[in-house]
Amino acid sequence: MYKYLLVFVLVFFTGCFSSKNLSNNIEKLDDKNSTKRVYKDISKDAIFEAAKKIFILTGGNEFRIDSYRDSLIVSKTKLSYYPFYSHVSEDKWQISIEEKENSSYVKILAKRVNNFDEKNPSYLSSSLHELLFERIEFYLGLKDSWSSCLVDFSLDDALCDVIDLKTYATPTKEDVLKDIYISQRKPSKKLIDTKDILSEDISFSVDEQSEDILSQKDDIDADSETREFDAEILELDKKINNNLDKTLDKIEDSPEDKEEANESIN
Repeated sequence: MYKYLLVFVLVFFTGCFSSKNLSNNIEKLDDKNSTKRVYKDISKDAIFEAAKKIFILTGGNEFRIDSYRDSLIVSKTKLSYYPFYSHVSEDKWQISIEEKENSSYVKILAKRVNNFDEKNPSYLSSSLHELLFERIEFYLGLKDSWSSCLVDFSLDDALCDVIDLKTYATPTKEDVLKDIYISQRKPSKKLIDTKDILSEDISFSVDEQSEDILSQKDDIDADSETREFDAEILELDKKINNNLDKTLDKIEDSPEDKEEANESIN
């Protein structure tokens, strides 16, 4: 029993360590096969927008673009048919940007996954990184001419696929982005505490309105109620007096009362 338990524990921890080592190895390979550049006073938003325009212009709907706060993930799947088999590949681009000290630190990583084998990706040529950077710089106005696929014939079909990327076009100077500098960025408006504003509005409405209008209304109601109450008292007093007079008159006219009065006299 204990032997089986020991074997299970060893297998479990061996699997954990191996998966962790595999993850660390992939991270090291990713960092080794990435290309980095620094753009002073260029905002990361402008760089992300330029990269999106490049992929949309290059492949239209062929690229799937996922935007995040500090990164852009772009992927393209390709299915190839051969006489006796088929092949599925997926190109993945990761553009990461860290903006600090009035500069944008950009890292580009591009790799291809064949037949869904995520553990053994093939890294795309660094020439593709350079091509993407050059096109980004064109949109930023840092480069005068657009870099075409014909410049370097060693490039694979990740950005220059004449079969899948049929919507390929060349941008012009009119497509260059504006307001790209960090120094030109307008400061964001400070958030206003709406709770304080509402409390001020409420206190203002109470101070300005309730003390004048409501108090006057209360005074009017009080005066009218007093007058009505006095009138009811007068009416009740009048009725009581009338009833008392009638009662006294009945007593004086009663024959029994007269006989009693005569007997008392005799």
